[in-house]
Amino acid sequence: MNKSKFITNFLTLAAAIALLFALLHLGEITSGISAFFSALEPLWVGMAFAYLLCPVASFFEEKLSHFKIMSRFARPLSVLITSLAVLAFFSLLCAVLLPQLITSVSELAGSLPRLVEAQLQRLQKFLASNNQFASKSTELIESAENMLVTWIKTNLLNTVYNIATSVMTVGSAIINLLLSFIIMIYLLLDRERYINQCRKMFHTVSRNERFNEAVHDTLHQANKMFGGFISGKLIDSLIVGVICFVFMLILRMPYALIISVIVGVTNVIPMFGPFIGAIPSAFLLLLVSPKQCIIFLIFIIVLQQVDGNVIGPRIIGDSIGLSALYITIAILIFGSLFGFIGMIIGVPLFATVYYVVKRVAEYSLRKRGLPTETSAYGSDFKVGVRFDSEENNHKKEIDG
Repeated sequence: MNKSKFITNFLTLAAAIALLFALLHLGEITSGISAFFSALEPLWVGMAFAYLLCPVASFFEEKLSHFKIMSRFARPLSVLITSLAVLAFFSLLCAVLLPQLITSVSELAGSLPRLVEAQLQRLQKFLASNNQFASKSTELIESAENMLVTWIKTNLLNTVYNIATSVMTVGSAIINLLLSFIIMIYLLLDRERYINQCRKMFHTVSRNERFNEAVHDTLHQANKMFGGFISGKLIDSLIVGVICFVFMLILRMPYALIISVIVGVTNVIPMFGPFIGAIPSAFLLLLVSPKQCIIFLIFIIVLQQVDGNVIGPRIIGDSIGLSALYITIAILIFGSLFGFIGMIIGVPLFATVYYVVKRVAEYSLRKRGLPTETSAYGSDFKVGVRFDSEENNHKKEIDG
């Protein structure tokens, strides 16, 4: 038997056996892969922190390099300053915001059954005096009231208690966060070397220079989109949360801190974020005062317009370049796949895919002599008509 044919048959048989083994032990393999990625969770978090804080460390390094005395130690000093700034920020957040947030949640959990019951009784009196179907409405309201109050007293309080207990007792989360912080420091200190190693391995595997150039260009564009969008969106959401908190303090609205945190966190989600955060916040205010609820909704609408037209463009700019339809599609797809994180990274990820598809489409059209501008494919576009490229037109002008 031919040697090459024997090797081919052997590899085919080995692949079939491996596939059969994988299908028979699919559950064990899936759990093993899940455990493997869970063990590497500090690495992913550390890489995310390093990616977000790399511009900050580079900024401090550039400023320190101007001083001859510190130029030699500009890199470690910049990483040290960045790390201390992150620690100071989270320490301040835990010392100031966390206790007030826990107090607000505890007060809300304690007063929510009473507020719901009061509003339901008010609605019950209104229906009893203005509706001919008062008896049926009253029975429906009473059953809904009992179910809601019972759920709040049993499930909500237990859920808050379990969350608070888990946060205080889970030590693995603290250890993982510490490991992520150490990994972040290592990556920031020697970031060029790790990037060059990845490039080296990539060029070792791929020998097509045109493909390598396209991949490098795509990664550069993706880095521009992700870096500009995510960091800008975080700053934008912080500003929105602070504005909401100040506004609620001025008007002396209840639950100002917890509502501002909800509005700020959900504002990270493009387009729908302010409205997603406004729904539960407005419900909390509705239980206390319908008037304050209406004022809050008007304020959220105004804040969303100001953020979308003034604050957001100045901070983020046009780093994505997607229409509202594509942003909606990206949020729906990646949100359903990866939850809240998918809603955040879905937009720049979809923009990267869109950029790749656009480049491939334009390359194919240019090879066929067709225009790459979308506006050229209007109602007057004729199938089969070839368009000369700019190089051909320039050549014809020279020949003429």
